Amino acid sequence: MQSLIKFILNNENIIYSESPSVRLLDWLRDSQKLTGTKCGCKEGECGACAVIINGKLINSCLVAMGSLCGANVLTIEGYSSTARFAALDMAYASVSAVQCGFCIPGMIMASECLLAEKNYPTENDIRTAISGNICRCTGYNAIVKAIAIASDAVEYTVPPIRKRWDEVMDVKELAPTSLYDALELRKNKALIPYSGGTDIMVSGLCSQNSYFFINNVSEMRQIISDDKYIRFGAACSFTESISNPLTPAILKEACKQIAAPAIRNAGTLGGNIANGSAKADAALIFMVTDSLLRLVSANNERILPVKDFYLGKGATALADDELIVEILMPKHGLDNYYYKKVGARNALAISRTSFAGIMDIENGVIKNNATAFGAVKDIIIRLPEIDKKLIGKTIEEAKAVKEVYLEAYDEAIIPRPGRVGVEYRKDICMNLLRDFLDSNGI
Repeated sequence: MQSLIKFILNNENIIYSESPSVRLLDWLRDSQKLTGTKCGCKEGECGACAVIINGKLINSCLVAMGSLCGANVLTIEGYSSTARFAALDMAYASVSAVQCGFCIPGMIMASECLLAEKNYPTENDIRTAISGNICRCTGYNAIVKAIAIASDAVEYTVPPIRKRWDEVMDVKELAPTSLYDALELRKNKALIPYSGGTDIMVSGLCSQNSYFFINNVSEMRQIISDDKYIRFGAACSFTESISNPLTPAILKEACKQIAAPAIRNAGTLGGNIANGSAKADAALIFMVTDSLLRLVSANNERILPVKDFYLGKGATALADDELIVEILMPKHGLDNYYYKKVGARNALAISRTSFAGIMDIENGVIKNNATAFGAVKDIIIRLPEIDKKLIGKTIEEAKAVKEVYLEAYDEAIIPRPGRVGVEYRKDICMNLLRDFLDSNGI
């Protein structure tokens, strides 16, 4: 499918008419000869290819060209003429923060995104901002120091995102802005829905697939609240979810631990569910909250409990003409929560095991008890028939049946073999469950 993609690159109007499935990284380097954007992993792991899209740090290796309709893209070449770059350049040089230099363009772009948001970041702010940018030479300390120095050198403000086109082109045959047009495209089974691209672009076959792009569908980009639910648009990014005041703390905490800033800026809630992975961090929270999915096709609409959406490893109940449009999370009883993610590192970590628990206690009586375990079996473990053993009981009554409850889970949790030992993951699950109970005085 060929379409004209209009966007801005380094303050210049671009009309792109080649394959929409091509990676932005490859197009920048091969067609535009903008080789300051480095090619490292092509999996979103190293951050060397980071660019700024609409003011947000994004890994260009995970961006398909078709998703850029109306976007404003800034590479290190376009940024290098700014006063802000000059301040960072001097700061990096002053503390010898550059050795081999391969990671530095991505580091600089991450630095800009941080300093544009916070004039005087803390050390923790800095380390979080560059957590998705891997450096094999310096050990990071000099880079952290350089960013701190630069923050004192120039008063930073958020730069305006300039759109020079009179209007953003609504490319209905490729990148629709309305749900109606997106569902019409969904009728074509050869087209794969593309939202954030952080999962499907990792595939080595990504450039051979045909996509249609739903990241600009307005109905799927909002977070609203009604009497019963917080309704999350499936195309909302993790970053948007974190910043929205309607998002409950348990989901914000999980989203903050997903990957790193550049991934969170692109990856979406709906994509995290649709990939059918038991390791999906946001999906764990929707599972433990017994959320619902609004699944829509051109001719039908249905509401499905998220626990019924997962059919097996990578398999879901999504029909081949449907889109996940919204996730409906019950509004009440979310404040008293417990969440832990066990991974090999603080950033860019895939869960070895994850756990979420919610206990709603009213007047000393447990009104709701819900737990979920991720990255243990082929689908997220949610066993309400065991959790209900504590519902309706006082804390003292719950203590009396605590061991029965734990024994039921000990028998039910049978981790599948994987890179992490079965016994290790089983011990983690039971330890986190005990800690959840202890934190509630049980």
